[in-house]
Amino acid sequence: MKLKAYVLLADPAWIEHSVLSYYNVVEEIVVSYDKNSRGWTGSPLVVDECLRRLKAVDRDNKMRYFPGDYYSPDRNAMESDTYQRQCALDQAGPDADWVLQLDTDEVLPNPAKLIECLEYAAAKDIPAVEWPMRVFFQRLPDGRFLEICESRLHGHFEYPGPVAVRPGTRLDSARRTAGSYVRAVVRGDRSLQTRRAAESNEHRLACCTDAEAIAHFSWVRTPAEVRSKIASWGHHEGWKTWLFYQLYWRSAPRFWRLHRDFHPFARGLWPALRPAAIPFATKSATENATESATESATESATENARLS
Repeated sequence: MKLKAYVLLADPAWIEHSVLSYYNVVEEIVVSYDKNSRGWTGSPLVVDECLRRLKAVDRDNKMRYFPGDYYSPDRNAMESDTYQRQCALDQAGPDADWVLQLDTDEVLPNPAKLIECLEYAAAKDIPAVEWPMRVFFQRLPDGRFLEICESRLHGHFEYPGPVAVRPGTRLDSARRTAGSYVRAVVRGDRSLQTRRAAESNEHRLACCTDAEAIAHFSWVRTPAEVRSKIASWGHHEGWKTWLFYQLYWRSAPRFWRLHRDFHPFARGLWPALRPAAIPFATKSATENATESATESATESATENARLS
């Protein structure tokens, strides 16, 4: 099986951890970025920093670089998001059996398990595979993360779209597809998207454990990095997004026990929060979490002093 991948350059916070989690199992990685360092809303991105970090870990010269013009005032942010992903997928597609489409803040703990699922999907002639994600929202001063959960005792998993597709697939609303797909689920999971009955084009397969779920660090970063991310992402909703940042993200380290059903635009998707240890053991990742927690605390103290 010949695997390729694409990445979209927007923020560097977890980029090395993400790419290195599947680097050894892909033959090529298409690196897509805006040549003017603009996000889908037109806001500035730190593309040069992303490029520097990627080139530093590309020990086998697997990466091919594709600058483009992905911002347009004539498209909304989600349309530009989908357009860039489609361009990257088409660039990665030739000679591949599957193309991985993980965002740079998503870490794949066990690529071999995902490959088993791709083989199953290929045998069934199903062109897309979804994989469960554990969502990490914030961090505590002691270095632990705050993880989205069903309850303190029960984990939570979500599916923002296929993480692997066949070449030639047409994308819709970021990385989603309109055709049939395999949804790999954690055995015994009762998260919102698995409590629902399977759709007509969904092939549900209980084949993985919570430790094999993708670790999604979309919100785990410094305040400045979060502000940069939400200013340019495809889900940006103006003042509502900034209100969510203030009321929920910034308050989470102190008031996480009070956060209930708090997803920024989907009711029922994020039931609660719980403390969790870092889901993969690397010194650099631990240092990143600790440094980010320190910076967050420092910035919060500065803001509080200015307001008082």
